[in-house]
Amino acid sequence: MATKVTYIKTSSVNKKLLQLLAGVVLVIFTLSLWVDIKTKGNQLLEENAIVLADNLLQQSSHSAAYYISENDIESLEILTSSALVSENIYEMLIYNKYGELLSKSSNAVPAKERFVNIDKELNGFLPTPYVTDIYSEDGRLLGFIRVTVLIRNLQTSGINYVYTMTKQVILIMLLSGLIGYLFTNGLKPFSANAYMVKD
Repeated sequence: MATKVTYIKTSSVNKKLLQLLAGVVLVIFTLSLWVDIKTKGNQLLEENAIVLADNLLQQSSHSAAYYISENDIESLEILTSSALVSENIYEMLIYNKYGELLSKSSNAVPAKERFVNIDKELNGFLPTPYVTDIYSEDGRLLGFIRVTVLIRNLQTSGINYVYTMTKQVILIMLLSGLIGYLFTNGLKPFSANAYMVKD
C-alpha cells in the first residue's frame, strides 16, 4: 500500500484571530506614532522659526551697531538687502533710536501697512515680525531691527523633509516585515505540520 505525506494546515481559528488582532494593534500603534512624529515636527518647526529670526537679529544687530555709530548708511543698505538671500526672510528694516527709518530691504513697507492691510497672497505664507534692539558696545540704545519671517515657507521645507524621512522609515519597516516573512516561511521545517496518511 502506497504511503504519501500530505501537508494539512493546522493553525487554529484562535491563533488566526490573535494574529489579526496583533496586526490591528500594530497598525494603530504605527498610525499613532506617525501622528506623534507629525505633531512634534510642527512644534519643532515653530521653534526653528524663532531660532532663525533670533540668530539673524543677533548677527545683524552687531553689524548694524557699528554701521550706525559710523553713520555708514551704504553698509546698512547692504545689510538689509543681504537678508533676502534666505527664502524664509521676507523683509528687514533698520531704525534709529527715535524710530526713524535708516535702511530697508527693497520690498519692505511700514509695519502698519504690512500687518493691518496685509496682502491676501502674502498672508498665506504666515508673515511674522520679530524685533530686537541695537546697542552700542557701551550699552547705549542706537535703534532697532525688524525682520519678517515667512513661517509657511519654513514649515513647508521642514514638513517635506519630515514626510520624506517618514516614507523612508515606513518603506524600511515594510521591507523588514517582508524579509522576516520570507525567512520564516523559507526556514520552517517541511515536516512541522505533516501527517502520515495511508491510501
